[in-house]
Amino acid sequence: MRINFWMDYASPFCYIAFHRLNEAMKTVGIDQNKLEYNFCTFQIAPTATENPRLTRGEMLTLTKQQLYERFQNITEQARDAGLTIDYADTLPINTMKALRLTKWSNDTQVNQKTAKLIDEIFVAYFVESQNIASDNVLLKIVNDAGLDASSAKKILTSEEYRDVVIEDENNLANRNVDAVPYFEIGRYHYEGVPTKEDLIEAINNLIYQKAN
Repeated sequence: MRINFWMDYASPFCYIAFHRLNEAMKTVGIDQNKLEYNFCTFQIAPTATENPRLTRGEMLTLTKQQLYERFQNITEQARDAGLTIDYADTLPINTMKALRLTKWSNDTQVNQKTAKLIDEIFVAYFVESQNIASDNVLLKIVNDAGLDASSAKKILTSEEYRDVVIEDENNLANRNVDAVPYFEIGRYHYEGVPTKEDLIEAINNLIYQKAN
């Protein structure tokens, strides 16, 4: 039973979609580790710096009320999903290191550990406004997620898995898709943020296809 999920940590909609996917799997009652689960990567802003000085909100010469209105759609969609996202306080960061770590985990760990890592990175970025291009920040997240920090450090201090991230991006382009989040759950393909109910239906159909 295969699920492909393309994402980038810079996208609040990917965080919402990832959370809904996890909630859908809990509702269905399926063990993530029994799935062929491919966490795919797509870097939205490859030219972004690893050390931006200003948050997204600080880059805009807007009042607090104007910032609220600017990002209201994101805030409300997150709230509806049971999440807190303060998009104005996030740094417009280069996510390549975090994505390379994700591909390393996807390649070497069980699905639940990779899902834990992804969730911790999303929380660090969207809830805690941390710099997820920082080696120290990422290594703490790796440790908190129960993964081997020494192996992760080797990934971060090299360019390993960069080619895998780029391959994921090319695979998405070959599907004529140029945005994330994007799902493939069996025969179900969806660009954008699906509802939890849509995801439950897709997962149940995937289970049915496997059984028949």
